[in-house]
Amino acid sequence: MANKGKEHDGAGEEVTARDRDIVASLGSVGNAFLGEFCGLRKIQRRAIPPILSGRNVLVSSATASGKTEAILAPLIKRVLGQSRGSVNRVRILLLAPTRALVNDLTTRIDGPLSRLGVTCGRQTSDRREKHKNPFVLVTTPESFDSMLVRDARLEAGTVVDHLLAGVKSVFVDEVHLFDGTARGDQLNWLLGRLRRLRQLTIGRESGHVPQALQLCAGTATVVDPQGLAQRLLGPKAEVVQVDGVRKIEVFGSSDDPVWFPLQPQMDIETLRDRLELVQTGGFSKHAARRILQALCSDGTAVRKILIFVPTRNLCDSFASDLSDALKQRREIDVVAHHGSLSRNRREWAEYSFASSHDIVMVATTTLEVGIDIGDVDMVALVGAPPDTRSLLQRIGRAGRRIGRTRVLALPRTEMERAAFASLLLSARDGTLEPRRYGRRWSVFVQQAASFVAQGRPRGRRRSDLLELANDVWPEKPAATAQSIVENLVDKECLINHHGRLALGPAWANTFDEGGGMHANMDSLSIGVPAIDTSTDTVIAHVSQRPSADRGLPLAGQRWDVQDITNKEILLVPKKRHGGRQEGFHYAARSAPTEQAYAEHVRRGLGLEETDAPLIETPNGLIWLHFAGSRYRIVLCMLLPDLRPVAGLAGLAVDAGKVEYSKLVDLAEEDVRLRHAVESGFEDLEPVVSAGPFQRYLPEACRREVVAELVDIPALQQWLKTRRVWRMTKEDPHWALVQGALL
Repeated sequence: MANKGKEHDGAGEEVTARDRDIVASLGSVGNAFLGEFCGLRKIQRRAIPPILSGRNVLVSSATASGKTEAILAPLIKRVLGQSRGSVNRVRILLLAPTRALVNDLTTRIDGPLSRLGVTCGRQTSDRREKHKNPFVLVTTPESFDSMLVRDARLEAGTVVDHLLAGVKSVFVDEVHLFDGTARGDQLNWLLGRLRRLRQLTIGRESGHVPQALQLCAGTATVVDPQGLAQRLLGPKAEVVQVDGVRKIEVFGSSDDPVWFPLQPQMDIETLRDRLELVQTGGFSKHAARRILQALCSDGTAVRKILIFVPTRNLCDSFASDLSDALKQRREIDVVAHHGSLSRNRREWAEYSFASSHDIVMVATTTLEVGIDIGDVDMVALVGAPPDTRSLLQRIGRAGRRIGRTRVLALPRTEMERAAFASLLLSARDGTLEPRRYGRRWSVFVQQAASFVAQGRPRGRRRSDLLELANDVWPEKPAATAQSIVENLVDKECLINHHGRLALGPAWANTFDEGGGMHANMDSLSIGVPAIDTSTDTVIAHVSQRPSADRGLPLAGQRWDVQDITNKEILLVPKKRHGGRQEGFHYAARSAPTEQAYAEHVRRGLGLEETDAPLIETPNGLIWLHFAGSRYRIVLCMLLPDLRPVAGLAGLAVDAGKVEYSKLVDLAEEDVRLRHAVESGFEDLEPVVSAGPFQRYLPEACRREVVAELVDIPALQQWLKTRRVWRMTKEDPHWALVQGALL
């Protein structure tokens, strides 16, 4: 029997008098978002009161723990009370990292909002609903940037109002995906510009200074929530955190095909040995066999599977191959999802997966964030994710109904198997890797252009740009911002126009054409449309014409080519399966190997934290440095005879022509190390993700940014603590490491 004064809801959460008080404080908003009455989740119990009181709050808790309602319900209640009946303009801005999540959030909150008599809309490159002036507008940082530029109301060349001038609160969802990135820096600038906009327009409209913008954010995986809260939400931001890691079960090898839990006492060697390597020759056949094993493992209803793959090409080919293989044994649909597919195709895949109880989705990281795709029975991973945060994000999509996460690891190499073992144990323990931080001044270049474009037709004064820089990054020297502005003027990216700054011709044309001036991602050209002639719809955009014309895998189906022109590729669905051919190609760059991943490989091989061994292989002497790509580039600058090894980027180099003593002496190269980083900044810029506008910075600033992102003191400390030695057959790890290198 429940204690006096307590009840239990269907999920086992206690319904207390405090819950009733919290729900009552939300009024009709509480009923709309939380039901007429139910027990609150722990994170809701803790987060709603401080948000309702107007504080800036970062909410951190596990996936599917009720964060969205915990943040949005009190924001809406508070803003409705401030709006004095005026709900026909944008009051709350909800920012999400992907278009898929924008769509999902809009669908989830539209019902509760309609019951409150207010509207919800979305604004992305796919969906444009800002003209409806919804009370809650869900968007991405890039569309937020575009709206700041384009949605002012002018009278006699002066801004008298703006679409976003009435915004009172901003909610950033999945905020960890922005942290430590150029998009995260962009968010800081956009919020700074929004504050300035509100001061100018609301102050003019109402005759008083507007209330401070309330900022909230949600995350499931962050190593330093307090630091993140202060970086994005302000120095007085609070953190409300509820720890919790869902139980993880992993599918064993073919010799032991059972689901086993990651028990606290399980060591890394035991786990690694229970993960089965997927043969790269005949990969699809072997991977399909493993998936079928998992489907039929123990009589449990494993019917809905989400499979993550590292590339769009593999997404196409594996989805098609898997569909062929599974349908020989069981009638089950297979759909594909990646960023180059058309909006209609992506949304169709999302709807099909969410509404079906017997289906497989093959996806890239487009589905890594928490959109609602229903109860997933199992997550399969082709290749190890780059870090524990990404692993938790992906596997967190499964097991919401049964309270445990089922994972099928599909490593393709021994290195990936080692990384998987380490990553899974880190996920079990809730241990996340620390992130590197550094200010990317390239974002200021993009924001300067966007801020000037927003000021058209009058442009901006130099002092406006410098004041904005000081507002957003007050700890950074003003001289840096000034040198960047002068450099943009020298390059005629910005031009003097009647004592003010305007966009130069090239940048002005790019803004007018709606180009990539609003994004701080290394985006590539969209490519040529591939069209399904049976429905006259675009399936995807590809970068190259296919090498064959029959049986081409794309979006989980096979296609025959009907015609190819310079403007489009016409396809017809293939009626019969089989006849696999080379698929389409997409514009893409290989992602650098992060140090966190390299260290997981080292740990998974059983080596100590400081180990960096040399080992003789049939192909020569290999140095396993486990440094990641950015450190590897610097090492090769210091010792040019070091050579990359195919398939081991960021993990090892060919050291056959380098004297052993020179490797050991690297720890003493402090002066040369700094010189190498500063002189080789152009090689390092793409690896440290300096941002697409980095080339517009003065050279001295480019060097400074790269040095900060590489973190030279950390690199020096790393070198000083490496244990470099020649591994021999007597070493207990020799056979495993040797096998991983072959």
